[in-house]
Amino acid sequence: MARPPPVKISSERLVLPRPGQILGEGEDSAFSAFARVAMRGLDVPLALVLVEEHGALQIRGAFGRSLGETLPISIIRTQMDSQRRMTLEIADLQRDPAFLASPEDERHAGFGAYAGATLRDASGASIGVLCVLDHKAHRFGRESLAILADLARAAGSLLAFDQHHQVRTEIGSEAVTALPGREALEGALDRLVEGAERANPSSLPPGFGVLRIDIGRLGELNEMHGRSAVDQALKQIAGRLKSVTPSPGFLAHLGGGGFALVVGGRVTAADIEAVAVRAMDRLREPAHLDGLDVPLRPSAGIASYPADALDSAGLLRSAEAALSHAKRQGDGRHIHSTPNLLQTYELSAGIEQDLQRAVMKGEFTLNWLPVIDTASEKVVSFEALARWHRPGYGDISPDIFISCAESAGLIEQVDGWVLAAACREAASWEQALGVSVNISPVWISHNRLPSLLRRVLDETGLDPTRLQIELSERVPFGSDGMTRRELSQVRAMGVRLALDDFGTGYSCLGLLGTYPFDQVKLDSQFVQAIGRDRRAEAITRGVLQMVQSLGMTSCAEGVETEEQLAFLDAHGCEEIQGYLIGRPIPRLPRQVGSVRAMDQA
Repeated sequence: MARPPPVKISSERLVLPRPGQILGEGEDSAFSAFARVAMRGLDVPLALVLVEEHGALQIRGAFGRSLGETLPISIIRTQMDSQRRMTLEIADLQRDPAFLASPEDERHAGFGAYAGATLRDASGASIGVLCVLDHKAHRFGRESLAILADLARAAGSLLAFDQHHQVRTEIGSEAVTALPGREALEGALDRLVEGAERANPSSLPPGFGVLRIDIGRLGELNEMHGRSAVDQALKQIAGRLKSVTPSPGFLAHLGGGGFALVVGGRVTAADIEAVAVRAMDRLREPAHLDGLDVPLRPSAGIASYPADALDSAGLLRSAEAALSHAKRQGDGRHIHSTPNLLQTYELSAGIEQDLQRAVMKGEFTLNWLPVIDTASEKVVSFEALARWHRPGYGDISPDIFISCAESAGLIEQVDGWVLAAACREAASWEQALGVSVNISPVWISHNRLPSLLRRVLDETGLDPTRLQIELSERVPFGSDGMTRRELSQVRAMGVRLALDDFGTGYSCLGLLGTYPFDQVKLDSQFVQAIGRDRRAEAITRGVLQMVQSLGMTSCAEGVETEEQLAFLDAHGCEEIQGYLIGRPIPRLPRQVGSVRAMDQA
């Protein structure tokens, strides 16, 4: 069976033969053989091996009968985006929030159940998926998922070998950047370890460090401007990193947006930090692509020898753990590995498994944080806050489980549940109060947020004008107008938009003049400085005046004292929330007036 052309997620749909047609019959591809074993072992109509190459998916093997002329690409992409989870099971796709927000042709293709296992290379990076599909909804069970995982491990090893020989040039360099790859990196680290041990076998050997760098914008860049733009960006990134790589040192391209920079020689932690700072400074500069400046959104994790590990595998694992934490802290961060970070990284897989179960069983609950009108002290809305009680562990901090959901590729399911539950409950209130829901940045692509909102509002019957969606600066606000058009569609539905945590990033001011926000939520760090920091107070006054002049409303978060309240009221802040006003509550009284009346109820 000839390979189909790559399928770009952003603009094309994967076209398969009409339903019922046999796939893979007589095919001698090793990947079709994996698909055949999965199909027969799990007793399903169809199994496929899909591989991501240059930001696009393509089929490398298939066996069974086609269920429709497309595939649940959004679910497959969700699974591939997970950093550590091996398997994903969705017993009923037609009830899964993330799937129901997919493009219409996927939703109406007649899929029932999905199970998939991620193909990974030697470093643990996701390179594909072995998945099975059924037209009926049903659970697959732990044993079936274990079979799928075993097959995926074997297929991943074969695929990694295959890609190694296809992508490398004769001198062992990655074709676009002309840099060595992972195998050469591991060899360089092994030689450094061996040399350090020989040089000083009786005490701590001389140190060296490794920076694991990731560029977070390449997938989006590929979708917007194509592979040639990605290649241009990669060449510029490689050139910048070469310019800061010390001697002795080593630079490798690990595929996609992944790079590793080794700081060799007898170096200290301060030396490694200095290289990291120079590298991140260069990578914060946008890529210049045919007259267009594109932000790169770099992150880096740092591990040093012998402090963090005594072999190459341990060093790379520690650097990956630090990189994972850096990504969660926001773009442009670099983090040094610590034992706690590594432990959290390795233990989080257990949390993610429990989180997956919580998503499937609906184990989340909502708390409600009141928002009042500053002048009247009347409650005008509630912000919906997700809560998770993890069996055997107790209540898990939202900061932790939301981060885990993002890294595990489960955030869309969590967001979908929270949005639907919040709208459903708000629709049942006796008073027509507003409801605010935070949405992850992952929804702001491919026009998926308007689709999600239309479905949830139709299902729950909530008046769209009562709903406010809160977005942080982490949203991929691009320069091509796509995000602006998507948010304008949301506004046209009657749904309000708020820019959350205003003041925590570098480009908030530019966002206010460009995107159709209704409200700005002032971050609590400014509120907490009222009465203690005159400069922060001056900034707060300026922000409130600017927001008012732009025709938006303002809301201050984290208000805890009467002094803060008086200052905000005096300078025109329309709404406030925080512990002075009221803590999150699990349920609302029948009637809500002022906060004082609500407390008495």
